[in-house]
Amino acid sequence: MFSPAECARILGGRLLRERKARPARVIHDSRLVEPGDLFVALKGARTDGHAFLEEAFTRGASGAIVSRLNAIPKNAYNLIVVDDTLTALQRLAAAWREEVTGTIVGITGTCGKTTTKALLGHLLAGDHEVFVAPHSYNTAIGIPIALLSMPKSAKFGIFELGASAPGEILPLARLLQPDIAIITMVGQGHLAGFGSVEAVAREKWSLIAALPEDGIAIVNLDSAPLAQRASAWEGRIITVGTTEGDIQGRVASVFPGLLLETDRLRLETRLLGEHNVGNILTAVACALQLGISEETIEDRIRMFTPPPHRLNLVSAPFGWILDDSYNANPDSTAAALRTLAEFPGKRKAFVFGEMLELGEDSIRCHREILELALELGISPIYPIGDLPVRTAKEAFHKANEIRIIPREALPVRILADLSGSDAVLLVKGSHALRLDQLVDEIIY
Repeated sequence: MFSPAECARILGGRLLRERKARPARVIHDSRLVEPGDLFVALKGARTDGHAFLEEAFTRGASGAIVSRLNAIPKNAYNLIVVDDTLTALQRLAAAWREEVTGTIVGITGTCGKTTTKALLGHLLAGDHEVFVAPHSYNTAIGIPIALLSMPKSAKFGIFELGASAPGEILPLARLLQPDIAIITMVGQGHLAGFGSVEAVAREKWSLIAALPEDGIAIVNLDSAPLAQRASAWEGRIITVGTTEGDIQGRVASVFPGLLLETDRLRLETRLLGEHNVGNILTAVACALQLGISEETIEDRIRMFTPPPHRLNLVSAPFGWILDDSYNANPDSTAAALRTLAEFPGKRKAFVFGEMLELGEDSIRCHREILELALELGISPIYPIGDLPVRTAKEAFHKANEIRIIPREALPVRILADLSGSDAVLLVKGSHALRLDQLVDEIIY
């Protein structure tokens, strides 16, 4: 990364209390600061990073990007003073992008971004230095933070791009300048911001539209909105799917993990759920394009462990928890329910967490998910959040299947209801509900 003096020069800022240092990365959360990090004091809707400068330097920060001189603590040094810290962060990331020479892959889609990112990184990492963007750093803040952490020596950089409203992907794509763009699928995500699936598709496709002339698009044709656009795309494109595409995968089995077969590959994985077919095929297509051998892909994909809280099977006192608690939208929730229903010979239960940011479609989407769960014979169902509870109360005639329990009492009730049975409990809901904590409470 750049030295504090170089950062000040790039940003046109002032450097105060200079000391010799070369940060390894830039961090915007003082709780995550490690010795040597450059802390950027961002102003948010509820907090201002300037209030945490003292904590950042106590944790070992080697400098900070700031805009308020009256907030600087005595233990601070290498202070880069700018007018706006978010703009500065993005400008610094753009400058670093010009320094890195590795191939950059950008991944977007309504579902599957993080799984595809992690899987592709795993496939590439056998013989190469690979940087995989941490966490879900896929926003106007996250992408610059991740990009600034990518070493110059990395041959490949794998990033995800998210959006909750129109116009958000293109600036991220222009900053990232990917050589390859992957779209996993398009569905009913963030409808409060987009209004329609068509608008979601248009936004996701802007990642491909931003590719350079020699850039490569990789698209899942099983997603109808993507298939329509792929057929009209005049640039370089690799398509995947179960019935059509340059690489076609057939589901040979679903337990204990997905087994896919193509004309040339046998892909034995630990991933659950047929909705992961597109994630697997796009990651494999990209790995092949980047020179990874078929034999290496088959060997490494067997060893891949899915990211936490994304359809992981976890041991529980009553059997198993299907932990998909990281986030939720109608498409991913329906896919998780179908995966749950496929478990042979087990009782199936469902913690139905609210799906946020669906706008005027919220009531319809929650009703459809509840109807699907009932249709699949899943029982009991535990709604959490305003709309799941409201929807459940409307289905009073299914009272035996639906149990409305206060959140604080839910772990004890679930353990009592499922005790002595060989059960699988799906836990699914938007990230803000923190249902990962519920999983921990049940297990421990």
